[in-house]
Amino acid sequence: MDLTNYVDVPTRFAMALERWPELRIIENRPEVVTVGVKTSIAVSVQGCRTPVDPTSCQATAWEPIPGLTPFTRNAEMMNASTSALGRVLGLMLSFGPKMASAEEVRNRQETSAPAVLVKQPQNAPRQALGANASNAPSEAQLKYLRGLNWEGPVPETKADATALIKRLAP
Repeated sequence: MDLTNYVDVPTRFAMALERWPELRIIENRPEVVTVGVKTSIAVSVQGCRTPVDPTSCQATAWEPIPGLTPFTRNAEMMNASTSALGRVLGLMLSFGPKMASAEEVRNRQETSAPAVLVKQPQNAPRQALGANASNAPSEAQLKYLRGLNWEGPVPETKADATALIKRLAP
């Protein structure tokens, strides 16, 4: 993957300080978040261009616990913090669609993208999920989740799907 168009966080920070010498960065208290069986650390950062900035920017980044690569394992909070900083600076400096830093892209290279539940044609083949296909969510559960417009990660088990449906159903 070509990372030449990515701007790293230290460079973004230097660019922002050059543009706004009174720049203030405020990192909020990290939060541990569990969704289904996955746990992440969430860090939010606020960027103020001046001491009285009426349009400050805020960004949040989540990092899975434990980290998925040698670059993130045992440094999840620091990686989430750096990612949130890079994102808030990206919003302030208007980098356009390439918000991720080179580090974020690198940190995800050794993992495959998580499965995401999206609307599929009626006749789309069903793929078994997880190590034990007999414990995978049923087609009915997946169809119901699609009907609820769920576009997040595919539940790994029938129990996860049931819990998610209970949480989302009106």
